[in-house]
Amino acid sequence: MKIQIDERKPGVFVVSLGGDLDMSSSPQVRNILLPIFRKKASHIVVDLTDVPYIDSSGIATFVEALQLSRKDKVRFSLAGACRRVESIFDLAYLKNIFEMAPDANQLVEGEQGR
Repeated sequence: MKIQIDERKPGVFVVSLGGDLDMSSSPQVRNILLPIFRKKASHIVVDLTDVPYIDSSGIATFVEALQLSRKDKVRFSLAGACRRVESIFDLAYLKNIFEMAPDANQLVEGEQGR
């Protein structure tokens, strides 16, 4: 799993993932996301553009992050999910629970009025 973290604006982090998000890589993603919440983030965007597959452990990692975001009042979004990954969120009845957008830049640029 390839992971890149970029603070695009103060408090706005984009976490770009590359590779399958499965049982072997989801703990690594979790260990990257949790410290970002402690950095007083206002918005965390996970860019899934280069993630061709996600399994239930990957979904669980994002559910945990979403719960933490609600507790800490941090906006948490997913971006760039391919049709296959998006369909997994849909099958789990989570597609409407997460804020999802086609492109991470679209979410970051939407920060002006916040």
